[in-house]
Amino acid sequence: MRVVVLLLTVGLFLLSALPAQAASALPPGHQPIKYTRWAYPSQMTYGPIENGAGNIGEAPSAGAFLTLPFMGPHYLTSLFDHCGPNYNVSGRICRYDGAVASARVGGPDPGFGAGYAQTPGGHDYLYYSGHDGYDYGLYYEPVAAAAPGRVILANWLVPGCHTCLSGQTVEIEHGNGLMSFYGHLAHIWVDKGQYVSRGQVIGISGMTGTATGPHLHFGLYYTNGAGPVDPFGWAGSGDDPYAKDLGDLWLGGSPRFASIQMPNVTVSAVSDPENPSTIHVSWSSPGRMRFSVYLVTQDGSRKLWRSNQVNGSSTFYGKAGQSYWFWASATSPLGWTDGSGSLLVQVPHLNHGTITS
Repeated sequence: MRVVVLLLTVGLFLLSALPAQAASALPPGHQPIKYTRWAYPSQMTYGPIENGAGNIGEAPSAGAFLTLPFMGPHYLTSLFDHCGPNYNVSGRICRYDGAVASARVGGPDPGFGAGYAQTPGGHDYLYYSGHDGYDYGLYYEPVAAAAPGRVILANWLVPGCHTCLSGQTVEIEHGNGLMSFYGHLAHIWVDKGQYVSRGQVIGISGMTGTATGPHLHFGLYYTNGAGPVDPFGWAGSGDDPYAKDLGDLWLGGSPRFASIQMPNVTVSAVSDPENPSTIHVSWSSPGRMRFSVYLVTQDGSRKLWRSNQVNGSSTFYGKAGQSYWFWASATSPLGWTDGSGSLLVQVPHLNHGTITS
């Protein structure tokens, strides 16, 4: 069923020299303008920004269980079509809050007939007829599990075809009759059958499958093949045109980042005042992280110097006239990474003094 509904997932991201800004995007209904086709990498700077702090004004349903499948602000570039999330071009698109975009007002982008451009720059695929999920402008970045569960797919969606549908895909079953779907990945870092935690890194976003630019397709689907579900539910004034929704499924009622400890590395390297060739090095991050500490010498060579499971410190003995730099990377138990370097430390030349008579 998912293969069928995804069959027409093509060309969500195309190029424009002048990307529209989120603040200048207009709601559906403004008059037609001259549209231009847009794509990677300019698609990264369009659309409303999911920053983990928005308020969509809905109460969560009793079954709410989701957080955003990434960390840090990212543009939302395509949304769920309540008029019919089946990839059929119906001529209009129904947003979760009841707003409707159509080919008659605003008009379709002529280079992409299933998307109705609605911005002054004409770069809008936010309104994409038949879309059954949400697209986020992740540019080869970590993708996180939106809720805990068991991985039921971690492979090419169409085995043997690297240019089909959502390409490298992860599906996670959550034990509530629903599964989350993460498409177009560049790398997959989990295995089928593996249990994952909320916020755990499951892969890296990309543009495999039919994507023409790097992004993440995130969706929710019934595990029994009954079709997609909009995690935003329906907040329009009338009845939901799509009868299979289950209400607002975001924890707290609005999209939020997972409440997890992220690494934030600091590194210090300081010469001993009494013996400048002795360098005291320390590294730290909030939380319990796995560290790799590297020594970089003045010729540019780098080598692993220390490996620690916790915050730590050590002493390095340098050579006179040489400079040194220390870099530490940290990985959290959920797979998130961060790195930072020290200031450059210069060991002075030996001063043998002068001889006087």
